[in-house]
Amino acid sequence: MNNIIINQNSTNINIQEHYESFINHPKSGDIRFVIPLKLINYSFGLLGDLLRFVITLNNNKKIKILKINAPKEDLETFYSQEYAYPLISLLWNTAKFVDKNDNDIKDILRVKQNIFFTKINALERWKGTKYMLTSSDHLPNQKGLVKLFENSNGFNDDEELINNKISKILDDYVVNYTYSNKEEFQFIKNDVAGIVYELAKNTYEWGKTDANMVEIDASIRGVYLRFHSNNYNKLINIHAETPVELFLSHNEIRENLNESGNLYYLEILVFDSGVGFIEKFLQRDDIEDINIIKKCLIKNQTSSLSNMKSKKGIGLDRILKTLDKKGFIKISTDKYTLYRDLIKDEYKPISLANLNDLVLERWKNEDNQTRRSQGSFLSILYPFKKNIYTNHE
Repeated sequence: MNNIIINQNSTNINIQEHYESFINHPKSGDIRFVIPLKLINYSFGLLGDLLRFVITLNNNKKIKILKINAPKEDLETFYSQEYAYPLISLLWNTAKFVDKNDNDIKDILRVKQNIFFTKINALERWKGTKYMLTSSDHLPNQKGLVKLFENSNGFNDDEELINNKISKILDDYVVNYTYSNKEEFQFIKNDVAGIVYELAKNTYEWGKTDANMVEIDASIRGVYLRFHSNNYNKLINIHAETPVELFLSHNEIRENLNESGNLYYLEILVFDSGVGFIEKFLQRDDIEDINIIKKCLIKNQTSSLSNMKSKKGIGLDRILKTLDKKGFIKISTDKYTLYRDLIKDEYKPISLANLNDLVLERWKNEDNQTRRSQGSFLSILYPFKKNIYTNHE
């Protein structure tokens, strides 16, 4: 049996090493996946990278055992971690769950999952400056559906209600600011809430079924919001030799570090465990993969080349406007990871007729060793000015 161990001090680099070893170079044999009681190096992209790895791994070869590397008495701490609920939900019907002493803990987790799900639906506060709303389709009697976004009849189209709730979550739970300096975030709060609405709706429309509109066996999707205060030098080391390091090196970022050398920023992650953007296009003709991804990101695209004629697209234009001259966006789907640094490449209006003008750069050059991943993951980094926040992680 293959043991994959995620340590509590794992970073994005470590997750990528596991991805390279087990996705791009798959191993024979069953999988025991070991996760820690908690992670201690949260920074931009860590949760998205971990979810992408586990979702893809489980799609390619079902994880037989999920081991939580802690005694069962400590599971309360485990559920303070943002990866806990979605990973347990994803594997619920197929994996065996054990603690560090190999005790079967599924009955305990059932209680914990139900408590946590009730907390999500009540929009209760989490510990720390973070929030996550995660739905799952494969649990009985719609027990996995976040009622703010959806129910058994479909997605909630009350955009105003959802925007107001997301704005309140951001205000009350995620972004901690002083009263005198809260104007910076207030200026973009409605746009951020609107972006979350559009992205959440698209995970509902695109993430539940495969290319033939058949429901996926184990389907999760969600929205994750986190206010980070990370040491700048540590961030540079974690993201060394990646586009994030180049983004962090801009003067506009470095001049807004606080007196302790920390950078304050908001992370938004929207994810699903579906087949990804490219497989949703059934009649591809000669369209390049990257242009398919671009089409999927443009709101109100209704190309006949897609089986998504009724879908809206993700609304990248609004995202880029909000991030213009400040932020960073990362998109992972299929075997591609794309990004845009909005300090380097400022916003320009998007047109379906001129997809080549839409700047989305390759994270790296994919080759024949790069295998497709399961799901779609869109991450946003929005940095704040150094004098805005007093309470942080």
